[in-house]
Amino acid sequence: MPSVQANIEYLQKLSLYDKEKPYWCFLPPSESFDPDAQRVDNLEFEDYPDIQIEDIRELNEPPKIDDSGFEVLSHQSKFSKFDRADDVFQYVSETEELLRERMDAVYVKCYDSRLRKNAMFQRTQLDLNDPLLTEGPARGAHNDITYSSGPVVINRYLPEDIQKKFLKPGYRIRIVNTWRTLNPVLEDRPLALCDSRSVDPDDLVAADRIIPAHVGEVYYLTYNPKHRWLWLEKQTPVEPFAFVMYDTKAGSHARFCPHVSFINPLASDGAAPRESIETRSIVITKK
Repeated sequence: MPSVQANIEYLQKLSLYDKEKPYWCFLPPSESFDPDAQRVDNLEFEDYPDIQIEDIRELNEPPKIDDSGFEVLSHQSKFSKFDRADDVFQYVSETEELLRERMDAVYVKCYDSRLRKNAMFQRTQLDLNDPLLTEGPARGAHNDITYSSGPVVINRYLPEDIQKKFLKPGYRIRIVNTWRTLNPVLEDRPLALCDSRSVDPDDLVAADRIIPAHVGEVYYLTYNPKHRWLWLEKQTPVEPFAFVMYDTKAGSHARFCPHVSFINPLASDGAAPRESIETRSIVITKK
C-alpha cells in the first residue's frame, strides 16, 4: 500500500514552557493519590491530521540507523508472549546479542524493557519494577533521551569497570531502542518514526520524566512541516525496529529518532489491539 495520511500528536508550542519546564510524573497510586484523578503533568499536545507517513516497504533503499536514525532488522525471537519475568530477562539477553552482532559492538547493556498494549488499564496498584508491567501506547512524538540525560543514563547503568575500560577516546557510545510487535501482523497503533535529518534542533523540547527512583529527561517534538515520517505496513514480529536515542559521536549522522504510535486508517475492522515490547540499550563500538 502507498503512504497513509494520519494524525501525529505533537507537543504544543506554549508560552508556559518559557517559564516552566515540561514535565510528566509516572507515579503509582496510593491511598492518598490517584493518578487518574489528579494532574501529574503540564504536557499539552495537539493533533496534526493528514500527516503523510511513508511506507518503508516502498522505499528504493532501506533506511539505515546512521542516516535516518532507524532501520528494520530481520530477527526471529524465541518469544511471542511474556508470561514470566524470566521470559523478559531472556528476551533482554537475546536483544543484547542481536545488537552486538548487528552493530559490531564490543559491549551491550540492555537496561530497560517495556511491554505495551493498546488497552485501558484500571489499577489500584502499580509496581514500576515489575518486568511484566504493561502500559498503554506512549503519548506525543518524543525521543527517550536528551543530550543532557544521555551521559546520566550511561553513568547510571554501566558498571565501574566497564566505564574505566570504554569511557575514553576510541569508543563510541549509543543508546539504542528496539521495538517489536507481538501481533502476528500489526494493524492497530503501529509505530511511526521521524527521519532525524528532517528535524531541526529547535523542534525538540526537553521535558522531565519523574518516577520515584529518579528524574530523567526526554525530548518532545513540536510541529515542523519539514518532518518526514515513516512506518512499516503490516509489520511482523520478525521485523523489529532499531533506532538511536543518543550518540556520543559528533557529526552530521543521526543522533536521535523521534517516534510515536498512530491510529492506522488502513486497519481492518476488529483488528487485534497492538501488543509490543521495546528495549533500551547502551551500545559501545569502536570508532
